[in-house]
Amino acid sequence: MPAAPNYGDAPPKFLESSRPGRPGAGPPHEICDFAGAPGGAEASVASCARSVTHLRDALSHVLAGSFAPAADAAKHAADLGVASPVKLSSRAVHAGRDLKARSPLAPDLSTAAVHVYTDLDDYDAVARGERPGHYYGRNSNSNREMLEKAVAELEGAEAGLATASGMAALHSAMLALAPRPATIVATRELYGGTMALLRQDFEPAGYEVNFIDLGDLDTVRRAIDGAGLVLAETITNPLCGVPDLEAIAAMARERGVPFLVDNTFASPILCRPLELGATAVMHSATKYIGGHSDLVAGVAAGDAGSIGAARARSVRTGTTLGPFDAWLALRGLRTLDVRMRRHSHNSLALARAMQAMAGVTRVHHPLLEGSPTFAVATRLMPRGAGGMMAFDLEGGRSAVQRMLSRFRLVAFAASLGGVETTISYPEITSHRSLTPQERLELGVTPGTVRVSVGIEDADDIIADFAQALSA
Repeated sequence: MPAAPNYGDAPPKFLESSRPGRPGAGPPHEICDFAGAPGGAEASVASCARSVTHLRDALSHVLAGSFAPAADAAKHAADLGVASPVKLSSRAVHAGRDLKARSPLAPDLSTAAVHVYTDLDDYDAVARGERPGHYYGRNSNSNREMLEKAVAELEGAEAGLATASGMAALHSAMLALAPRPATIVATRELYGGTMALLRQDFEPAGYEVNFIDLGDLDTVRRAIDGAGLVLAETITNPLCGVPDLEAIAAMARERGVPFLVDNTFASPILCRPLELGATAVMHSATKYIGGHSDLVAGVAAGDAGSIGAARARSVRTGTTLGPFDAWLALRGLRTLDVRMRRHSHNSLALARAMQAMAGVTRVHHPLLEGSPTFAVATRLMPRGAGGMMAFDLEGGRSAVQRMLSRFRLVAFAASLGGVETTISYPEITSHRSLTPQERLELGVTPGTVRVSVGIEDADDIIADFAQALSA
């Protein structure tokens, strides 16, 4: 990465004039002032040439920063005295790669299991992490590394780890943050697979799990005291509530308790929990990051120390991500911003329309007026809440089956985050490990349907639900 240009004590005129809100700031295009410069037009021309040179150097540096981790990019921007180098939507397109002359525009796929060396000291330095390079596929791979860097940049993290599934990312991150038995405070509205992991793996290993309502901040405050880890979801699965991550993070930080957030439903495009104070985040990259229902992967991101510990465990246990899935996930990431915009628009449009549809008793969407967490969701996710929503259907399982059999566009699939609109039935999919009573306590009824709203035309999606639910 090129070194930051040195402008001395004061930034060049083009940087000064392009920063709105500063005394004397002019429009961004006012780089050279020929009429008013001391020394007349000749001096002005020389001053303008220097400014253009500075501009060229700054742009080169900023573009280089756009491929660096977000923390580095932000520092470079601060050094230059300008705003963020590029917007998040642009970083999604370029993150994780440092293109040089003759680089392939699309990244190559490296399926090599092992790399050869001719120097023992060189191999030893790479294996110790003192030099860049790869030596064995379980430890590192160029495609996996690009994905890790890209997600870390978008999340504003120091480092990332790509694993063979979202559950592997969650498991590695949890053990990195709470390596010895401790109390884990978790949202009670939790993905069923995560709940099963806690009950069937962590509790037998000596951990105590306290499932609470993270929407009740007084309960959170009491539960965090003495805990070893707090676990939350940005948007809960399946009823799409939004806990106040910022307030919870502040409580956890005051008590020195790590805070891990599953950011799968929101993606870093719509919410970045690390900026709100979380310690680490994880994703099932199978979902929105990949975006096309054609891969299985997970990613965790956070500080270098925690992710380093998670990586070491992932390498030891063999849960690292394969190169082709990493290549696919990175390709999906490039369109994440445009997809999340469309998902967000369509899901809210469907949620509003479903309120008047036959047989629908309740609609769950973070940004639906009347949602219990509407105020929090609006504050934390002003750009939208993604494609997830749910609804309760009168008549239970038989009514759900009737609707399913009448769909023309929508399909049933036990996953989410693809470009297609799909439904899932939590009773037999995401929350099948819970008892009927436990599901009811969470608000998951025999008529609850989770919807992953795709990127089709919103009118077509609404029409398909309307006709499937018509009398």
